[in-house]
Amino acid sequence: MKKTLIQLAALTALLAASAQAAIVEVAGGDITTNTTWTASNEYVLNGIVFVKNATLTIEPGTIIRGQPRTNSSTYNPGTLVITKSGKINAVGTAANPIIFTTAAVNDGTGRPLDANADNIADRWTVGATFLDANPKTAPLAPTYVKQTGDLVPGAVSSNVPMAGLAGGIIVLGEAPTNRDNTVALGGGFYAEGEAYIEGLPETDATSYGGIYPFHSSGKLAYVSIRHGGNNLSSNNEINGLTLAGVGAGTLVEFIDVYCNLDDGVEIFGGTVNVRYLNINFVEDDGFDVDQGWTGGAQFLFVLQHSAFGDALVEADGHDEDPTNGSSGASRMTANGRPFQYCVISNLTGVGRAALGGTAGNGIRMRAGFGGEILNSVVVGCNQSFRIDAATGSETDGFDARTRALTGEIVLRYNTANGNTANTLSFTKSTGSVTGTFDTTTSGWNNSVASPGFKAWNLAAANGVNPVALQTGQGGSPASLTPVASLPNSPFFATVTYRGAFPSVKTSDLWTTGWTALNKRGVLVTRGNQ
Repeated sequence: MKKTLIQLAALTALLAASAQAAIVEVAGGDITTNTTWTASNEYVLNGIVFVKNATLTIEPGTIIRGQPRTNSSTYNPGTLVITKSGKINAVGTAANPIIFTTAAVNDGTGRPLDANADNIADRWTVGATFLDANPKTAPLAPTYVKQTGDLVPGAVSSNVPMAGLAGGIIVLGEAPTNRDNTVALGGGFYAEGEAYIEGLPETDATSYGGIYPFHSSGKLAYVSIRHGGNNLSSNNEINGLTLAGVGAGTLVEFIDVYCNLDDGVEIFGGTVNVRYLNINFVEDDGFDVDQGWTGGAQFLFVLQHSAFGDALVEADGHDEDPTNGSSGASRMTANGRPFQYCVISNLTGVGRAALGGTAGNGIRMRAGFGGEILNSVVVGCNQSFRIDAATGSETDGFDARTRALTGEIVLRYNTANGNTANTLSFTKSTGSVTGTFDTTTSGWNNSVASPGFKAWNLAAANGVNPVALQTGQGGSPASLTPVASLPNSPFFATVTYRGAFPSVKTSDLWTTGWTALNKRGVLVTRGNQ
């Protein structure tokens, strides 16, 4: 009997070893033939990988790890770029998401190894232990306690973000943008509405934009992107997911961005629609749109950390406004078209102040932004809704404040509560003017009533519960109903509630089973937890 048990134990160990994923290193460079990455392997991106004239298919359950950049002067973090001629087919499931994470090395105490003390996490080599050793079942914490000699020199800190340890995902499409004609294509021909993605060398492989609004770059679904944002060039951190000139034929849904050094998801023009975005603990903006994006977004949960994060949503219309880091009208098409007009519905945004930090911006609109924000809930911010006027030599004549006053920014059926200012703020170079966050006019139906959330606690099991109207929390049903009708489009789902989640307490949230914060046990599985 003893011998049989020993044999069974040996067989079990052998099967476990054989089931372990093999590590496949992918050199920086081009993928030019149809390629499949399988769940039986883990892939380590040793540089910037471009998919050209080919389709990259990634199986459900596959783990892809991006290396940190080599050193302070070599900008080669593990990054995946889908060029205009390429496609991606990355469709996971709630039970088997596709995970992009870091290949950084564990220093033995759960922090990134930085043996050279150069403030750059060490790259993985064969035999080393991954920092994020078990991303499927035990995701990393969002921050760590820095000790002397760790990454980020200076005093000991308890809130060093676990970010900037890999690159991210960039998708470049052929849909219209309102960028200027700065892209030299073959033979020196310049195409208006095209541009190069920031941070990468200016080549055909890094250009985006075009004349095909229904262009497809493929499919992304149930994809979790973690610990990214490493620099692609000096002062150019990468977003978790970048969608540049991406067309409406592209599927983007069920995306998780966790602990990113720059924005969570950024859209540069195009017509792509996105939904079911879970964006947690990014150091810049949660959801950022720009350059004439004319798509839609529905069901977004943006959660900041108490110690960092800029705006929940930064909504720009173009790159001309000097307040947006640009240098004038040369950054925009001659007539400014396509004018930005997007629809964002069912956002739940939780700012730093809700977690005990200093309040930052909620939804900030500027630089010619136009569009509709509907059925959304914003808590824990400074200004819940802010519209900026031009503060410099903006020559187009349609800054965001002007568009708001002519009815081209619509804020309807939203709830703002627990913010420093629950009003709409107009800003201009000579100061701020507080406008009306309309809570009375028929047809607008905005509310400042409490949505009745539980207290937010990042350190506790089930400490993040984004389901409203919790018992004993003083929530008002009037804060969540009625709701705005959505555009007549097959993309938008009909809803009866505001925010990213219904107030039903017994159903699993759409974030359950595949997002990093849920797998850590911090984000609830159901609203009754």
